[in-house]
Amino acid sequence: MTPDGWITVAILCLTFGLLIATKLPPAAVFVGALTLAMTFGLAPAADLLKGFSNQGVLTVGALYMVAAGMYSTGAVTLLGEKLIGQPKTVVGAQVKILPPVAIGSAFLNNTPLVAMFIPVLRDLARSCRLALSRLYIPLSFASILGGTCTLIGTSTNLVVAGLVMDLLKRGGGPEMREIGMFDLSLVGIPLMVVGILFMMGT
Repeated sequence: MTPDGWITVAILCLTFGLLIATKLPPAAVFVGALTLAMTFGLAPAADLLKGFSNQGVLTVGALYMVAAGMYSTGAVTLLGEKLIGQPKTVVGAQVKILPPVAIGSAFLNNTPLVAMFIPVLRDLARSCRLALSRLYIPLSFASILGGTCTLIGTSTNLVVAGLVMDLLKRGGGPEMREIGMFDLSLVGIPLMVVGILFMMGT
């Protein structure tokens, strides 16, 4: 392995070690890793910074701001109170929580959506004396399943769509085209429905 290869492995190990063993903000850790890669010249600076110009990455960043605004204004808490109410059982809570979260996740990035609902479910579990683990885990899975239904549902979809656009700009292939907003729905919606029903039944 070349010296650059060993340096890259060392940076990766350091990055994962800091993420696991410290409470440093992940953004700071990744920026530090990027800075080290640029300092050692492991790749051209333009290639290392290319992700910041990716349309998918920028869209994810914008969705985080939307989610933070909804949480700061109390819109999520109000929505949770009106939508969920005071269910008596875990299944009753899941019936009221999972479908709306899955549908919302199809149009908002699932990570900030889950982050917004965590305090809502925490307070709900305390007030109704429900098992928190049976709300948190299905919440996460429902948001993931909902995110598979549209282009903007998950950061993965957006990043892949951005890569496809970059490839098309360079010529691409005759069978390739831009990924549309609802191209994934034909597969995503049935999986979402089956997944939510399965979680409610277990």
